[in-house]
Amino acid sequence: MSPFVRLQLLLLLGNVAFIAAWAVALTRPSGWQWIGVLLLAFFVVVRVGGMWLRARKYPDQAGRSRKAAVLSTVVAVLAVALWVYTALRGPA
Repeated sequence: MSPFVRLQLLLLLGNVAFIAAWAVALTRPSGWQWIGVLLLAFFVVVRVGGMWLRARKYPDQAGRSRKAAVLSTVVAVLAVALWVYTALRGPA
């Protein structure tokens, strides 16, 4: 398996962790705060870190990989902020 495919699978795993964090925040099982925060931290580390790793390892002339990493970072920050807002306010 090529390193690029492994990185893409890791990024997918980060997205799955984010979806799981939302499921935990909305269902609120016992100990949900810690589980949700751990899943969210895993999402940020894997998704944002993976995008920046890809931008460093596979640079291109137009800087698209760096722009994608910046966009991914901004979207991740907004997603985490929305998750925290939902966790504090409770499900509708």
